[in-house]
Amino acid sequence: MARQQVIGSGSIFFLILAAVLVGARPLRELIRVKEVEWDFTLRYRLLQKNTGRSVTVMTGLLMVFFGGIALALTRGSLLAMFIGASVAVFIPNWYVNRKSIKRREELESQLVQGVQMLASSVRAGLNLVQAMRTVSIDAPAPLREEFSHMVSEYEYGMPLPQAMDNAAERIGSSDFRLLFTALQTHRERGGDLGETLDRIAASIREIQRLEARIDSLTAQGRAMARWLSAMPAVVMGILYLIDAEGTARLFSDAMGNVILLFVVILNVIGYIWIRKIMTIDI
Repeated sequence: MARQQVIGSGSIFFLILAAVLVGARPLRELIRVKEVEWDFTLRYRLLQKNTGRSVTVMTGLLMVFFGGIALALTRGSLLAMFIGASVAVFIPNWYVNRKSIKRREELESQLVQGVQMLASSVRAGLNLVQAMRTVSIDAPAPLREEFSHMVSEYEYGMPLPQAMDNAAERIGSSDFRLLFTALQTHRERGGDLGETLDRIAASIREIQRLEARIDSLTAQGRAMARWLSAMPAVVMGILYLIDAEGTARLFSDAMGNVILLFVVILNVIGYIWIRKIMTIDI
């Protein structure tokens, strides 16, 4: 029995090694593409000094850490090590994306206040660029950082419409795009800028009220998705306490590995499906 386990583990090891050697070049290309995406998110959207290479290094360290823990807990199961390392691959990418989403949500929550500051500055006799500079000084972060970056681009010679387009693309928010589109339309057609900003603030406030209402109505469904996705791990832990030897066979036996693979795949599909149903775009 021990000899068969050694042969099986050795076969899996050489198969993984062969897959790594064959896929080395596509893997390097994939890493390069992901580093470009991470670099865009960190340095352009989040306005940070970190690079995509730092995320790659963190991913490698987490793969070694999670793979080693899984290998130790399952007493040398290469499949468990592979699963643990695979889970670690998604953690840095999730963290960067989550940080980008959180920053966008903070910007959207501060937008109405920023528009009101623009309107007050315009009524005080400042032009649009001067009003934006006021927001870049007095507004809370991260709104202050975004307006400061936009004003800096304008001062370095970029046309203001292009600077606003860059900000809208960088933030990725429909509310900011609405604001900048309205400002560009006003620059082309004229009118009372203070009144225009007041209408924009009222429109954005109503949109955010509807979005908050939808979030509250779908909160239970999103919580259900998280709990259901966590249930297989909870059930696995309970079974391990009841029958440790039988549960361990899921990681050592070939049929157990197939069962675990199907559980993971179905769990991911179910989570994505529920989240998709609960996502409502207004």
